[in-house]
Amino acid sequence: MVYPRKKKTKAGYFYIPHDFMHPSLQQELQKINRNVYGCPSIGGLNDRLFTLPSILSVEVEFGINEEGPYYNYMLDEKAHNTSADMHTLMGDMLSVRAADDGRAVLQQTISMIFVTDDKDLEMTLMNPLNNVDKYNCSAVIGSFYPYAWLRPINLAWVQDDIDKPGKINLVKGKPCNTIFFNKPINLKEIEPTKEILDYMSYTTASINFHRNIRTIFNNIKKKRPRYML
Repeated sequence: MVYPRKKKTKAGYFYIPHDFMHPSLQQELQKINRNVYGCPSIGGLNDRLFTLPSILSVEVEFGINEEGPYYNYMLDEKAHNTSADMHTLMGDMLSVRAADDGRAVLQQTISMIFVTDDKDLEMTLMNPLNNVDKYNCSAVIGSFYPYAWLRPINLAWVQDDIDKPGKINLVKGKPCNTIFFNKPINLKEIEPTKEILDYMSYTTASINFHRNIRTIFNNIKKKRPRYML
């Protein structure tokens, strides 16, 4: 067959419990199924593309000045209270560093974890199909296998011109990223079990003690429960 039909693989996601992220901020992933024309090539993407809506309405500027990498943000006060908890959440979510070529890289950590028992499932984080309003920066594309590595979603933007600040404008509920899976999935929001949370803590804490995770990754996988879903 030119356009083979693949069986859906099971996958789940959940938000990590967070002291300063109220559950009302959480957004559900939105599936993008576009086979409304009966075209098999378009239908081949069904159940593989999802949009990740932004949990906040905020404008962020970032760059590098004489003191080093920096970022500033301005919350949309029509959408959010500028409370101490909100500013603490922003500090937990945002970080900036200098890339090897000297440009600033802004990272936004979203406390969403993906879980699957399919060792071959790969997920790729890409620019949203409806692009984020941005200036002098580009989204960074990355992929990983969630089977053995339970990690939060990290979105990243890199400066285009090092002499100008980069800016992004996120709107709550509007796409801030597109997630592409290498096979169709049956995705559901789940309630994490103690086994899932324990393994997640084990994997994420390991980066605090090892510079090169690849050297210990096989040992990490041995700690994974056989089934999580």
